[in-house]
Amino acid sequence: MSASSDLRAAVDVGVPIGVVAPLLSLSKVFLALPRHLDAGGSVFIDSGAFAAFQKGETVVWVRVFQKYESVILMTAKPQGLSIVAPDVIGDQVGTLKLWTEHAERVRGWVEKGVRVIVPLQRGRLRAAEMLALAKQTFGTDRFCAGIPSNLEAMSADDCSTLHHSDFHILGRVVMTNDLIEKIGALKANNPDANYTADANWLRARTRKISIEANTLAPDRSRGMGDTKRTRAVRSILQQEAYYSLLA
Repeated sequence: MSASSDLRAAVDVGVPIGVVAPLLSLSKVFLALPRHLDAGGSVFIDSGAFAAFQKGETVVWVRVFQKYESVILMTAKPQGLSIVAPDVIGDQVGTLKLWTEHAERVRGWVEKGVRVIVPLQRGRLRAAEMLALAKQTFGTDRFCAGIPSNLEAMSADDCSTLHHSDFHILGRVVMTNDLIEKIGALKANNPDANYTADANWLRARTRKISIEANTLAPDRSRGMGDTKRTRAVRSILQQEAYYSLLA
C-alpha cells in the first residue's frame, strides 16, 4: 500500500497495512503510518531487499533505517509495527555480517516494543543454527523469525528444525502445496506460535480495481486526495475477506 491513493484507502478502512521502506515519503513516515498505528492499526514495513535482489541492486540500509525509525519516533504504539531486519537474499554469510554490524540498532527496536522480523536466509547452516545465531547476536529472543518463501526459499525440512514463538512467512499468502508443507513442519514443533504473512494484495486485483474505478463518478466530498483509485481500493477492501475477517 505504498502509493498515496492506496495507503489512504487502507487507512480509511482500518486494515493491516504493508508498505516498502524505499517508497515511503516523509508525510507517510511522519503522519499517515504513525496515525494508523496510534489508532490501533497494524503496519508492516518491508526493507525492499527482495525487490533489490530481483533488480540486482544494493540496499542502502541507512535510508531504510531512517524510514523505520521515523515511524517508531512518531507513534505512541510501536507494538503494532513490524519491520524487517537487514539481510541479503539467499546469502547467509552476507546476512550474518549485516546482523553483526547493526546488532545494537536492531536490539534497540526490539526494546521499544517493535516486532522485528529477522529473515533466516538459507545456506550452509541449518535454519535452527541461524535462529540460534540471531538470538546470540541480538542478545534477545523477542523477535520474529522470518521464513523466506519465494526466491531462495527455505525448505520444509529446514523449517522442521525451528523452535520459536513467532513466525512470519515472507512474501506469501496463497497456501500452495509447498507452503502448506512448510507451515505443517513449523506447526509440528510450534503449535502455539504466532504466524503471519505478507504479499502484494493489490497486484492480484489490478484489473478488478481498474474496472471498479471506471464505474465511479467524480466525488470531492472527501477532498482532492480521494481519487477514483482510492475509492475503488477502499470499496474492494470492504468487499473482500481481507477486510471482513477483521471486522
